[in-house]
Amino acid sequence: MSQRKELQRRLYGCLGKVIMLRRKRLGISQEELAKDTGVDRAFISSIENGKRSPSFGSVQRIARGLNMRFTRLVDNTERCFENQTDSDGHARSA
Repeated sequence: MSQRKELQRRLYGCLGKVIMLRRKRLGISQEELAKDTGVDRAFISSIENGKRSPSFGSVQRIARGLNMRFTRLVDNTERCFENQTDSDGHARSA
């Protein structure tokens, strides 16, 4: 896998992790989030598992459904990603 694809995979994995943690913190199911946002439940599951790359619009609707600003969702995702990579974008050793 190319370095670029690996970085994308980890970035979307972080996005999914942030969404899942916030959703669970709020005590709502994927089904409830889907109903509130108009985003398919299976798609939300795929995002949370880092298997899908959502559009800007989908991320914005999900952020609203999680009662958070889009910028906060992006900041939290970036923080997660930075904790996984060094300054050159390489995966940190565990």
